[in-house]
Amino acid sequence: MARQSRDELATLMPHMGERGRIAEEIIKGILTRVLPKRFSIGTGVIIAANGEASPQVDIVIYDNFHNAPLLSEFGACLFPVEIVYATIEVKSRLDKTEFENSLTAIRKIRALGKQRHYIVPNLVGGGGRIVATEPIKQIRNVPPRNYVLAFAQEGFGDTFAEFKERLQERLENPDTFIHGVCILKDDWFAGRIAYKPASELYGWSSDGLLRFYASLLKGQQNYTVHPIDLDAYLPDDTVESS
Repeated sequence: MARQSRDELATLMPHMGERGRIAEEIIKGILTRVLPKRFSIGTGVIIAANGEASPQVDIVIYDNFHNAPLLSEFGACLFPVEIVYATIEVKSRLDKTEFENSLTAIRKIRALGKQRHYIVPNLVGGGGRIVATEPIKQIRNVPPRNYVLAFAQEGFGDTFAEFKERLQERLENPDTFIHGVCILKDDWFAGRIAYKPASELYGWSSDGLLRFYASLLKGQQNYTVHPIDLDAYLPDDTVESS
């Protein structure tokens, strides 16, 4: 399926200006088919309980089982950060400026994800059994995972080794962070090594789209989403109305 998708992208996009939009729709369709049903795919803006918001995000992978977007109009949604598993920035051509723009957007999304409010089941053990008691409110600080997917690249080298090296140079800043970059035309994928500095990447010079899917799926295995605590999004009324 990954090779077929890459071939579709190559043959259906005669104009570079259209490639980003067409790639976005094709990737959305593929992800809808390959991701488990607990994941949904959308486009829109991510918000946090403190009122801050992200720029428009090309692809948002979110929980539509326990939760739902707060607003959906004309194909774009308003996503509480609590329900977001991952984001994907889609580019027709990735150059240094576009990559820096993506990193800026990702920094904003990661900042939003530092305060995620949930209603979490409270399981108490005793007498050889586990009993569910009153759920508790909990704040978690693990942000969504973030990826960049581009049809082509410019300025990152002619070989995969150069590509990975130049990506790493732009990830030296401790505030920068990305989980993976896929270049469809070159069939490359580079991803972050878990529990290492953000600038330490692994990757392959072939089967890039398939590697991207694998990274996306593996990345959600230990990422837990619970029902959102909507009280966190409501005004803090200190005076009761009579």
